[in-house]
Amino acid sequence: MLQIKNLRFEIVRDIIIRDFSLDLQQGEVKTLFGPSGCGKTTLLRLVAGLNTPKSGTIHSQFKKIGFLFQDNRLLPHLTALQNIAIFNTQPNVDEIYTTAQKIGLEKSDLNKYPKELSGGMQKRIAFLRLYLSGCDLALLDEPFVALDLDMRDILICLLVEKIEQQKLSALLVTHDRFEAVRLSNEIIELETKYMQIKRQIKLDMPLNQRNRQYEEKIVAQEFSGSVYYE
Repeated sequence: MLQIKNLRFEIVRDIIIRDFSLDLQQGEVKTLFGPSGCGKTTLLRLVAGLNTPKSGTIHSQFKKIGFLFQDNRLLPHLTALQNIAIFNTQPNVDEIYTTAQKIGLEKSDLNKYPKELSGGMQKRIAFLRLYLSGCDLALLDEPFVALDLDMRDILICLLVEKIEQQKLSALLVTHDRFEAVRLSNEIIELETKYMQIKRQIKLDMPLNQRNRQYEEKIVAQEFSGSVYYE
């Protein structure tokens, strides 16, 4: 599990996160949902060990953390296949090819370098890198931005399958209420500053039983106005 307690992070004297706590169990998905600049991405970076908190504690029993950043972070001198396999000492190339085909990528695409791929293809390559990394905790920072709705749904279905079958845990950052409802066991809605919790929305229906109708029902019930948090 992951346990965050009384976390505080600041840059110089500018407070980014103040007294934030969260528990995440194996196989659980929690979404950080709130306006830009409230500290969501910073929290993911703290969990990943890329930043150091001012005070408070982060205890993780997860063995391997995967991070899907907002930008794709593909290494330009490696092919798509090499980028996908970079965190595996013995990559299963057949599995990579098979999974890539499920998301609209051909073998020939995997032999290309990032600069030869469109932005959407690069996004899918970055997704596959995390999906096939063997991580047991996924940090997902707006993972479906710039993808059309059909591809978004394909990737979400793959992710749900891994969550249900392999007990993958995830912290998701999104501005999209439908994504939050589709993937979360709990949505943590945040205030404008300091990662202060406004409310917590628990969703009990199993992820693999949810559909667009369910998303629309919960969004209408729990949220008003725009379906996005700007």
